[in-house]
Amino acid sequence: MRRLCYICEATQGGVRKHLRDLLRVFSQPQERYDVHAILGDRGEPGFREELEQLRAARASFRYTFVPELKRAIRPLRDWRAYVRIKELLRDIRPDIVHTHSSKAGILGRHAAHHLGIRDVIHTAHVFPFQWAGGARGGVFLALERQAARFCRALVCVGESQRADALARGLTDARKLVVIRNGVELPAPAEGGAEAQRRTARATLELPEGKLAVGMVARLAPQKGVGAFVQAAALVQKKRPDAAFFVVGGGPLEDQVRARMAEAGLRPESLRLLGHREDAAALYPAFDVVALSSLYEGLPYVLLEAMAWGVPIVATDVLGSRDVVADGETGFLARVDDPADIADRLLRLLDDGGLRARCGAAARKRVAEQFSFAAFVEGHRRLYRGEG
Repeated sequence: MRRLCYICEATQGGVRKHLRDLLRVFSQPQERYDVHAILGDRGEPGFREELEQLRAARASFRYTFVPELKRAIRPLRDWRAYVRIKELLRDIRPDIVHTHSSKAGILGRHAAHHLGIRDVIHTAHVFPFQWAGGARGGVFLALERQAARFCRALVCVGESQRADALARGLTDARKLVVIRNGVELPAPAEGGAEAQRRTARATLELPEGKLAVGMVARLAPQKGVGAFVQAAALVQKKRPDAAFFVVGGGPLEDQVRARMAEAGLRPESLRLLGHREDAAALYPAFDVVALSSLYEGLPYVLLEAMAWGVPIVATDVLGSRDVVADGETGFLARVDDPADIADRLLRLLDDGGLRARCGAAARKRVAEQFSFAAFVEGHRRLYRGEG
C-alpha cells in the first residue's frame, strides 16, 4: 500500500470540496493508498466533523492540523509551519505528496524537496499571480516558478488556467496537467425534478410563480458581491417580481448590507441566508444562478447549479469561462459591471423558453465534460504516473 499525503491550508469553499472528494475516494480500501492529510484550519463549520467521520469509516486515513499553516503571510509563523510540515513528512515517509493552494503549495513543496521526496504534485486551484497584480503578482510568479521545479506535475483545474500559466512562463508545458473539477448529477427523487423544485422553494418560502435568482458564495472580496447587489437593484426596477438570495457567510456581510441600503434594496428583496449546510439542496429553487467573481479557478457552484439544470450568469473570468458556454448554458458578463450582469439576468428572467433551453444544455454539459468519474480517473492516472 502506497502512502499518499495531502497538504492544504485552504479548507473553505471549493478547495474544501475538492480536497474532501479526494480524501473520500483515495482512502477507500480498493484504491490501495494509506492517506494522510496535513491541514490548516480556518474554523469552517463542520470541517472537523467531516474529517472525524471519514477517519471513523476508513482505517487508512489520518490527519494532522498545523495551527501555524494559515493563508496570510507572516514570516515567523510561516517558518514554524514549514518546520512542522517537514517533521510530519519525515514521520509519514510518503510515496506521493500532493499539495493544494498557495501557502501549503510553497511550504509543502519546499519541505518535500529538502527531504528528497521525488513524487510531488501541486494543485493551485487559483495561482496567486492570477489574482494579484503589480509587483506583488510578480513576486508570487517568481515563487511559483521556483516551487514548480520541485514538482512532477502541476494540476490545473481548467484549460484557461493552464493557458494563462503557460503564457506567463510558469513551467514546462509537459508539467501542466488539466484535471477539471467534477460533480455528480443529482439523484432523481420521488416525484421527479418538479417535486425537488417545490421542496426547495418551500424551504425559501417562495410563492408560486415568483422568479428567484441565487448566488452561492462566501462573502469575501474574491466574489465581487457588491456588483451582484447593484445588479439586483437594477433588475428589480424592471422585474419587481424577482427575488434575490445570497447563500454564504463571510467577513464582508456588514459591507454587503450597507451596499444593499445604498442601492435601495430591502432585506426581503435580497435575502442574505448566511452559511447553510443545505446549500446544495437549494439550487432547484432558483430560476437563475449568478456568480459575480473577480477571479476563479473552476467554480463548483456553477457546476452544481448546472447539474440541477439551472442556467447561469457569471462574470467572464478564468475558470468560469471554462464552465459556461456563453449563450448556450447561460451568459458571461463583464467583470465588476453591474449593468452588464443585470442585462444578462433580465434576458433569462424575461424568457422562460430560453431559461429552459439553457438549463437543459447546462445539465448536459456537466454530464459530458465535468463528471465526477472523470475527475477521479484523472487523479488515479496522475498518481500512477500516467498523467
